[in-house]
Formats: sequence, structure tokens, C-alpha cells
Amino acid sequence: MEIEAQTIEAIWRALQKPATATSRRANAMDERIAASGWASAVDLEDYLLSQDRRFDPPAVVDPPAFAKTLGLPFRSVFPRPQRHGDDVSGYDMLSAADTAALCISLERLGFRIDVADLCTRVRPRLDATTHLTDEEISVLFYEENRHRLPPITLSAPLREWRGMTTSRFKTSSGYRLEYAFDDDGHALWLTARSPKYRKRPESMAVTCPRCGMTYVRRSRTDEQLHRSFHRKRFSVIEPKPNRRFSEALNRDLDAAWVDARSPKWKRAEVYDRALEFKREFGYDFIQWSLKAQHDPDAIGFLFSDENGRIVGACSFRLQERASERPWRLDWIWICPDARRLGQLDRHWDRFRQRFGVFDLEHPVSDAMQAFLRKRGCAELLRLGAADRARSSDLSS
Repeated sequence: MEIEAQTIEAIWRALQKPATATSRRANAMDERIAASGWASAVDLEDYLLSQDRRFDPPAVVDPPAFAKTLGLPFRSVFPRPQRHGDDVSGYDMLSAADTAALCISLERLGFRIDVADLCTRVRPRLDATTHLTDEEISVLFYEENRHRLPPITLSAPLREWRGMTTSRFKTSSGYRLEYAFDDDGHALWLTARSPKYRKRPESMAVTCPRCGMTYVRRSRTDEQLHRSFHRKRFSVIEPKPNRRFSEALNRDLDAAWVDARSPKWKRAEVYDRALEFKREFGYDFIQWSLKAQHDPDAIGFLFSDENGRIVGACSFRLQERASERPWRLDWIWICPDARRLGQLDRHWDRFRQRFGVFDLEHPVSDAMQAFLRKRGCAELLRLGAADRARSSDLSS
């Protein structure tokens, strides 16, 4: 943080003085600033003096100038008009949350200041929003982070200097200060270290060998996202019995079919398997839509086993300008532990009964080629190749 050398020198000298007791009335100014939502420059001076007289504003800390250094904006604020058309006079003021953030930064430098009550009063306003600024987050977790935040450094603007001397000092509250100045006695920088700060182990990006997600280890947010992603993906790869699907099959054997009229949860089950098909074979897009209106003609099918698990899915799609074989098996995906157990074989005649002789979307996997030869349907491989060649000729 860049700040004038004279201000750094003044802060260094002030922090070496003992912090005297103040006559601050608890909660009085906190309540007023939080209730209005704003604090003027005069309010800030009074507030800082009520906490630590070493601030001596503006001689040591000039609140508007320090706020500008921190990037905290003073805004024109007006009293609420009683009626439309009322003339009101405005003032330049700092929001209550930014006021608390400014005080938190000053506490990190080693001044004796406590904004716990102000943060508590401001927090209900923050609870009503979904997105917060850095300053608002510091207010939200003030008590948890107090005296534990990383070191803060005030640096003088770049200039020519010669020689450097470093002095150290520990405040009564445990903050360790390191002050550097040149041979002319002008400040170069001031660093303050919190008494309870502990450097965190360096975070590193890792890729989960099972689910394939890359996340930052030791980042609580990233690790939560990874656990959620991992659990979601393996609920498809290693499925457990699905009671809702089992009950639907008990009521209707055709419940395995999924079309535009099917409930959202069934379309979602097909979508999750289409997503795994895309991931496993490295395709560019998912060949199924969660919303039926985006793909009304596609028909899906959910494979299940005797334990009531949804072990896979496939999708059939109408082909444009196809008269002999209007339908195409677009994709099929079976979870690893249910492969080569006859899932497709059990339903092949059912598919033929509904769609007739259908085409296959190419390329066709080795396992699918072996299945077609076993079923005596190897001509579908040749037909598919011929269709692709004919399409290529037409396009050229």
C-alpha cells in the first residue's frame, strides 16, 4: 500500500507511544454509524479518537486520505426527503461497512481499536445480499480473523535514496513492527505483523485421479467443490439403488423410456449419463438436453439392474431425409461395473420393435462392433460407413 513518507513516519512514532485509556462510551458511536449506514470525515475522526488517541487526526492519520489509499470511496449522501421535490443538502460520507474496514486496517497496523460492535451491527445488512466486496467480507469475519491477518506494509512513493536502517518494535498488543528509513531519516516502508498470524502452507493445484477434477488443495472452498463434484460424478459411475426409478418400473414397465413428456428427474438421469459418455470419449458437446423443448424428438432409455440401480442410458434420434431407417442410436453409456453383462442384449429386440432397423452414430466402439457381429447385425457397420461416404460426396 503506497502512502506518503511523512504519514509513515508519523504512524511509526505514534505506535511507539503507550496507548492511553479513553473515555469512549461503549456502543454509542457504533450504533449511530450503523443506524445511518454512513460516517462523515468528522464522525471518523471522533470515532478513531474515542478508540485510540494516538491517531491524532489528521496529524497522524487523516481518515479521508487513508480511505482513499485503501480505495474506499466517500460518496455524496443525502438525508431522506420527506416529500417529492424537497431540497436536501448532501455530505461526503463513507459507508458503515467501509468505515469498519478502514478501522480493521488501522488495527492491523498496531493501533488499539475494537470494531466488534460496529461489525455486529452492520452484519445484518450484509446477510441480505448474495455478493460482497472485500471490505464487507472483512466485516463479516472480523472476530474470526482478528489479530490473525497477514502482514500489512505501508510503502513510500518511489524516489532516490541512499543507505537504509531498519528498526523493530513490539506494541503492547503484540503487533511486531519493522520500520525502514534512509540516511536522510525519511521513511521507506513500515510492516506490521499480527500477533496470531500463522503462514498457511502453500496451496497447490491437484487433479483427482478418480473424478478428474482439478482443484486447489488446502482451499476450503475448492475442496468443498471437489467433494460435491466427486460425489455427484460417482453417483453415476458407481450408482446405488434408485428407489424412485424402481417404484416407477413397478408401476409401468415402460417407465424406462424418457421423452419430451417425461418428468424432469428422468431427463436429468439421462443427462448425467450423456455427460459421462462425453467425458469418457472426449466429445465436444452433450448429446442430450435437460429441457425437452430444446430437443423434443430425442427418445432416451434408462438401463437398470436387479438391484434397482440405474446403470446406464442411451438415446435415439430421428434422422433428417432418412426413409428406410428413420431412427439412429445416437449414443449409449453403461457404468463400468455393469458392462459386458448383457444390458444391451436384453433390450435389443425391444429397441428393434419400437424403432425398426435403426442406424448407429459413428464412430462405433470396439465393444459395440463385437456386439453387433454377435447379434448378426454387422451390416449396420457397413451401412453406416456407406452413409457417411454418401454424405461426404453430397457435401463436396
